[in-house]
Amino acid sequence: MAAPDARGVNLRMDIRSARLSDASILASLLSAYLTESFPGHSGTSAEILERDVLSGASILRLLLVERRGVPVGFAAWHRVYDLHWGKGGAEIDDLYLVPQYRGNGVALALVAAVCNAAVQEGLVYLHGTSFDRESPVGRFYDRIAVVGHSAQSYCAGRAFRRIAELHGQSPRDMARSLPPKAWNYEP
Repeated sequence: MAAPDARGVNLRMDIRSARLSDASILASLLSAYLTESFPGHSGTSAEILERDVLSGASILRLLLVERRGVPVGFAAWHRVYDLHWGKGGAEIDDLYLVPQYRGNGVALALVAAVCNAAVQEGLVYLHGTSFDRESPVGRFYDRIAVVGHSAQSYCAGRAFRRIAELHGQSPRDMARSLPPKAWNYEP
C-alpha cells in the first residue's frame, strides 16, 4: 500500500506473512528488538526460526512489514481462547519496528493486519500487553482497548472489528478512524 505519512511524504508499506526465506531477515530484526528491550538476551537464530516458526511447526505467526522493499519490522501473534467467554482471539506476543520507522503509523498498520487476519479466522478479540503503559505501545493500547492494572489489554467487539477494517488504509486515515474505547463493550 502506498500511503502518505503525517508529513505528506508518499510511503510504500507492505505487510505480509513471513516466509521460510525471511528467516535471516527476521533473526536480524529480532536481535535488534532484544538488544533494545531485553539487553543480554541471546535471541533466536535464523535456523531455529525457520525450523520452529516459519515452517508452521508452532502456533506462532509472523507478519513482516517492508517500506519501499526494506524490512523494517514484524509482529508475532498466535490464536488464544478465553474459556470464560467461550471465544477465540489473537494475542500479539511481540511487535518491533526499526527506530527510524516509528511514529508514522507503521505499528498501527501491523496491529490492523493482525486483527484483519484474526477476523478472517473467525476470532473476535485482540490481547496484548505493554509493560510500560507510557510507551507508544502502552499508549496505543490505552487508546483503543480495555487495559487492566497488569497492563493486559483487550480490544474486542465493535472496536476489534473496526481495527480489522482499517487494514490496508493509510496510517493517517487509520489514526483518524480509530474506534472509541467504549466500542470494546459493544457486540
